[in-house]
Amino acid sequence: MTPDEAVRALTAPLAPLDEAVDALGRDAGLVAWWGTDVPARGPAHPTDPGWVLLDVGDATMLRNRVTRQDLYRTGVSAIRRALAGLLLDDLALAPTWAAEVVLTTADEERLTGWMRAHLRLSAVVDVDRKLLLGPVRDALAPGLREDGDTARAARERFAAAAGPRPVRDPSVAFRRP
Repeated sequence: MTPDEAVRALTAPLAPLDEAVDALGRDAGLVAWWGTDVPARGPAHPTDPGWVLLDVGDATMLRNRVTRQDLYRTGVSAIRRALAGLLLDDLALAPTWAAEVVLTTADEERLTGWMRAHLRLSAVVDVDRKLLLGPVRDALAPGLREDGDTARAARERFAAAAGPRPVRDPSVAFRRP
């Protein structure tokens, strides 16, 4: 697949989020996250008014990436950390330290609920996803591009909200909040 073909596939009309997730398989590929009413700018979707491109990422297994990372835990998802940083006040999120900065289960659920209401995704299957990622990101210029200033500032805000990293007492067993 060429980068142009991948861009066309990722900018096809958007299905509701649950339908798009259900259609994902265990194949490698790219995933594009689109948002509405998001406190971030990005290019508009070419056929679905009101939706802007937030990020494009790659996955070894598309379904796992989306269901076990992006729609699940902030500690393993760059898009979740960026959104959490942007939505700290709106969703009253309170990041805390574990092995890294994380959200409590209640905050994770609140963020996931917001994502389900305000995000859609598109995906394309391609085993050469790593080769496609750079050219596709460059062509689409997502607003929360993982290596972009907006996403970096949002992730830094998320981490800073947890406060300074506490000194861990080795005699106390680690437990996720």
